[in-house]
Amino acid sequence: MPITSSSQSFTSFANGWLIRHRHFVEQLTYASSFDETNQITLQDQQFLVTQFLSHCLQYYQEKSSAISVAGDNVFTFFSPPWFTSYAKLILWVGDFKPSLVFKLTDSSVDDLTRHQKDRILSLRSETRRKERDVMRDFALVQQSVADPPVMVAARRVGARGMVDGEESDLEEAMEVLKNGMAAAMSNADELRCSTVGKVVEILTTSQAVKVLRTIGELHLRLRELVASE
Repeated sequence: MPITSSSQSFTSFANGWLIRHRHFVEQLTYASSFDETNQITLQDQQFLVTQFLSHCLQYYQEKSSAISVAGDNVFTFFSPPWFTSYAKLILWVGDFKPSLVFKLTDSSVDDLTRHQKDRILSLRSETRRKERDVMRDFALVQQSVADPPVMVAARRVGARGMVDGEESDLEEAMEVLKNGMAAAMSNADELRCSTVGKVVEILTTSQAVKVLRTIGELHLRLRELVASE
């Protein structure tokens, strides 16, 4: 699918965002190091955590705005050109799966208290339930387009033509699909952002820096600079 005006504009934004993102990851890496020369204070770490979360939220806000005007080309955002080939193989509703954050947390910090572990376990269960809700709604949208009358009309496109009413039925079905996919993407992105935010609330500042560094590195592996022309 060719890059469209909305995705083209977002690609341009994403390229600039990715450059800033690399800088944030470098800062998080430094802030989480235990080098004797590291003079970063707790206040510095707290400020960095806040800034990085705002930076990530900006990405999804811009993406939401682009999807809202994407029209027929909302599908581009489910296999985005600003993602690496590897990333496209593991996408969940157009981006990383929210519950992946828990694996990244487990691999980043080894000093969680029992209370923190219990809270994260509860949040993990809640997130997985919400993931199932997103996928259920997404499946219902896809199923609605696969209804027999719609499929019959679709098969007639380019063949012997559609009879009266079938063209409007097909257009209506495609509109339902586009709106449903946009809604699924919005719900998935909201869950991604809220999951990261809730995990950070459970962690100490130094733990949050480590986890966000790992999440930031994941974003770098998933995304790449692409031409926006």
